[in-house]
Amino acid sequence: MKTLLYFEEYESNLSHILLQRKDIRPILLRTTKNMRFFTEKYLMDTSDILHYVVDYNGDMDSEVQKFKVWQEQNQIGEIHYFLNDSEYYLAFANRFARKLGFDTLSDEQIAWVRDKVEMKKKFREIGIDTPLFRAIDSKEELRNFFIENGRKKIIFKPRRGMNSIDTYPITSLEDIDLLEKEITPSKYMAEDFCYDHEWSIESLVQDGIVLDSFVTYIPNPTIWASIHNQLNCHMTVPKTPLYFQFVPKDFIQQIVTGMHLKNGAMTIEVFISEEGNVKASELGWRLPGCQATLNHSYSYGIDIYNLLLDIAIHKKVKLHYQDEIVSVGDLYLPNKEGRIERITPLDVLLQMEGVIGGELFTEVGKYQKKRRVGNDASGYVQVLGKDEKETLAMMQKVYDAFEIETMEEREGRAYVKKK
Repeated sequence: MKTLLYFEEYESNLSHILLQRKDIRPILLRTTKNMRFFTEKYLMDTSDILHYVVDYNGDMDSEVQKFKVWQEQNQIGEIHYFLNDSEYYLAFANRFARKLGFDTLSDEQIAWVRDKVEMKKKFREIGIDTPLFRAIDSKEELRNFFIENGRKKIIFKPRRGMNSIDTYPITSLEDIDLLEKEITPSKYMAEDFCYDHEWSIESLVQDGIVLDSFVTYIPNPTIWASIHNQLNCHMTVPKTPLYFQFVPKDFIQQIVTGMHLKNGAMTIEVFISEEGNVKASELGWRLPGCQATLNHSYSYGIDIYNLLLDIAIHKKVKLHYQDEIVSVGDLYLPNKEGRIERITPLDVLLQMEGVIGGELFTEVGKYQKKRRVGNDASGYVQVLGKDEKETLAMMQKVYDAFEIETMEEREGRAYVKKK
């Protein structure tokens, strides 16, 4: 049995699948910084699994030596493989594992897959188109970029951000003046707003070769759909649209080869014009967020979680798809700030056409916060159709039928009526 050092950011589907494997002995690597994301129940449930907590703020060389002592004291023997699927802790996890002797991302590769400025520079270097961009270290630099860009709409965001957190559209100099952000050097960037349609592509990579790429259709840009409670959903596309002027798998291979990436999963947001031309937005060297991994797994009849684990332990992967590839997608249910007075029960949603699963994150009586992030929701449902058009139509019906109301809304209406 091979031993896998697995950096675990939080309890996830990948964690659960790993713990079910009989051919892998896992060591769960956590840090003092992310321990708060684990529930007491999960920590208890995994207490009999080999696990180690690194002091995130400690000297890394000292922490590595402490780990080696722990490894020897527990007679663990050789650790054969390493896997990290965390974006936030990617740099920390890879550097820690590298000091233990594992084959990991170099610091240069870490910059390419985490820092959006270095990423986009690399895109350009290897012949991948991407919107005009610039590193921003002050409001003055942001003003200059906006003016030099013809005062056209731009996007301001963190260089190492995730989930569209702290992402803002800039349409005027006043927007910059009103921006309540302390812009510190090397932390932010700006880019030209791209009006082409946003898609995403998810891929599995083994020995530097893209095994396959799975295309996700995104009807509305995620962050803006989340903020405005519009239809916020993603779905697998069973067949690559004919108007695409590129082959998704070959496009990803160009990036993988250019960045010398070897074994893992990639998710990338891209912009595709009406003519079918592609521009890279930003990538993650990890499985996708939301339910995209499950969407593709259900659509193709494969198990992407187990396939990634096979890649991690250097087991040769072969992809075998079900006869009929379908379209499975996840629909984020609208969210509202306040104490929930009324919400459509999950049981009702599960009875609707095409719905195959889902979860509500809140219930009547609970206070719900609305966050300015791409995955803000009161829950989600997964929907299955024969293609993305059918899936989208069924999602629209669920979205139209779903109701959520807060106590504050009801009291506000009563006040207006009384006046």
